[in-house]
Amino acid sequence: MRHLILLFTLACTTSFAHAIDCNKASNTMEINECASIEQQKVEAKLNQVYQRVLKGLEKDHASDRKFAEMKKAFVDAQLAWIKFRKAECDAVYHNNIGGTTRNVMYISCMQVRAKQRIAELEEFEKN
Repeated sequence: MRHLILLFTLACTTSFAHAIDCNKASNTMEINECASIEQQKVEAKLNQVYQRVLKGLEKDHASDRKFAEMKKAFVDAQLAWIKFRKAECDAVYHNNIGGTTRNVMYISCMQVRAKQRIAELEEFEKN
């Protein structure tokens, strides 16, 4: 029964997402869904940029003696950034806990931080 409820919920959410005109989103549920859709796009770009930079490091420095240390430092920095962003955006969520905007505020925080990280990674790539 539990699996059936999950499948129904997923089907409704998926159907709902395709039916929304985000230019005309007018209620909390639609606004949150549209924000989530945009956030997924930003997350995909963040992952693409991160993977590209990592591959660039491997291409440019694989023969360096200290490449393993360089790669580990880069990966560790990204993992630390992920933890930081989650903690910061959790704080934004809790700061807005009593309002209907708490979810969109959280999503917005995640999106803003992801865009900043994309810029940072692209800058790192240039150096």
